[in-house]
Amino acid sequence: MTRRWLSVPFVAAVGIYACGPATPDLQILHDAAEAMGSERAVREATTLVLEGKGRAYRLGQNKSPTSDLTYFEVASYKREVDLTNGRMRVEMVRNPAYLTGNPIFGEKVVQGLDGDVAYNVTPEGEQSRAAEQAARDRRAELYHHPVALIHLAIKDGSTATASNLRQEEGQEVVDITAPTGEIFTLYIASDTKLPARVVSSSYDVNLGDVKVTTAFADYAETGGLGGFQARLSLPRQITTMIDRYTLADWRVTSNINSQIGDLTASDALRSASPPAFAANVQVEELATGVWALGGQSHNSVLVEFPTYAVVIEAPQNETRTLAVIQKVKELVPNKPLQYVINTHHHFDHSGGVRAAVAEGLTVITHEINRPFFEEIISRPHTLFADHLSKSPKPLVLQTVTGDEKFELRDGNRSLEAYRIAGDLHNDGNLMIYLPRERLLVQADVFAANAREAPFASNLLKNVQDRKLRVDRIVGIHGPIATFAQLEEVAKKAAARTD
Repeated sequence: MTRRWLSVPFVAAVGIYACGPATPDLQILHDAAEAMGSERAVREATTLVLEGKGRAYRLGQNKSPTSDLTYFEVASYKREVDLTNGRMRVEMVRNPAYLTGNPIFGEKVVQGLDGDVAYNVTPEGEQSRAAEQAARDRRAELYHHPVALIHLAIKDGSTATASNLRQEEGQEVVDITAPTGEIFTLYIASDTKLPARVVSSSYDVNLGDVKVTTAFADYAETGGLGGFQARLSLPRQITTMIDRYTLADWRVTSNINSQIGDLTASDALRSASPPAFAANVQVEELATGVWALGGQSHNSVLVEFPTYAVVIEAPQNETRTLAVIQKVKELVPNKPLQYVINTHHHFDHSGGVRAAVAEGLTVITHEINRPFFEEIISRPHTLFADHLSKSPKPLVLQTVTGDEKFELRDGNRSLEAYRIAGDLHNDGNLMIYLPRERLLVQADVFAANAREAPFASNLLKNVQDRKLRVDRIVGIHGPIATFAQLEEVAKKAAARTD
């Protein structure tokens, strides 16, 4: 569950066409609109349409914490905005440019926003309401375009405000406060008067308080050939980042007052409550003192030692992880839960680590992830006070070194952790082995129900190189599989590449 929202004081509105000249804060917006071609055209615009292609990046899914993000190649991208009613619809056709067990090529993604209602559209054309934070994210996205943001501030009767005009790094900077309270900071080039970028605050489960920045480049003339439709100079290159990570990179043409489709959410959707994440932890005993904690898209595994307990993986978010920890306490009530083992840093596998730290757990992960977790634990979470913010604890970290064996041993129970050498999915991905049970736990590299198996052969090689005696394989995703299934899938995968 990714929550992102803003809470800011509302500033009293200043009318654009009140008596007397525009304030300097507003005048810089008039100048920027005029530099794009026509202040009147921007002020009176009713729709905005962007069309093109580009890349959509997968936040928190890089091969290592410091490498570039993986991405989708987006063959077609279209954003329709109803500036009058605060509605937006984004359609894209995308193809994965990364290895995955379940690739979908030509996937059509349709997302919408109608005021405070965010919705997704299925391939059959049915709308489903998206979570509340999606509405906040998409409302910010709507105004991360120079036409939409300046129009918000200078349109007739606007209750948005412009304030705090200043200069930073040779650019004019002004804050625009929307009627809903969000603050958008617009940077305007001092020489051309064209908008250079817009910045707003947001929240991410892993990163905490973040800045979302959309940069505009390569302005070119577009629009009608005269008459009532002005020709405006609008950006053809639009790049959005969250802190230091690129989220999207679009090459587009933009037009105002073009025809758009129906962007409204259905009445049934508007009357429904936005969905909220609820944890559902289902228990399956794998062996004496070993349980799979499943029930949703990500699993965890509980291992009971003579004097303490260990949980493998704190995935998704704190709601899921705290529910897993509560289930651990029910299953092993008389022993402390001492460790959480993180298989790899990907955000869907580390989203609950802050909650685990707040519960006093020691984090075990590969050494490549140390700087990542040190940063994650130290980042401020002021826009949403999560469990660690409310119950702060220091990070206690133990790491797997290189390709060496890491072992926990207590009485007759032992647990071994190894880096999956040569893994194309993640450089610090761990597999966890229980020798007595001949059980292997792994994440993202093998699922018996996946359509493809690009990582299976390498996992098999790692097991064989380590001379591990494995009977069953527990995936953080997917069903429990046998070692024979891994061998069969790896053999078929190898045959397809020959």
